[in-house]
Amino acid sequence: ALCMLNALQMKAAKLEVDAAAEGGPSSCTSGLVGQVRSFAPGCLDACPQACGPLGVAMNAYMTKGGQPAARTAVCQYKSQFSCFLSSSVWPQCEALVNKAASFGFKLPHSTAQLNAGCR
Repeated sequence: ALCMLNALQMKAAKLEVDAAAEGGPSSCTSGLVGQVRSFAPGCLDACPQACGPLGVAMNAYMTKGGQPAARTAVCQYKSQFSCFLSSSVWPQCEALVNKAASFGFKLPHSTAQLNAGCR
């Protein structure tokens, strides 16, 4: 019974991540990304197209192998993540990126780092 419950939870999580990657209207305000948004709303509000991909990267980090899995997800959605690094948005996102790093979820601090990490 426990295995069945775990399988259902994983399937539900995958469906949630798939929906989040689509960038639905609630992808910035629900689930883990919604919790992150409460810390830096200006950052995520400036880059709504990155909310779904951020959810995918966070899920990958927690369920698929930590930082290497998160990096794969970030690189898969590199154009969306680059929004956080634009000069007009970065000041609103820097504290969030640093906070994520304090938990071991390291995101690039520049477009150059993003590009170098996705080769």
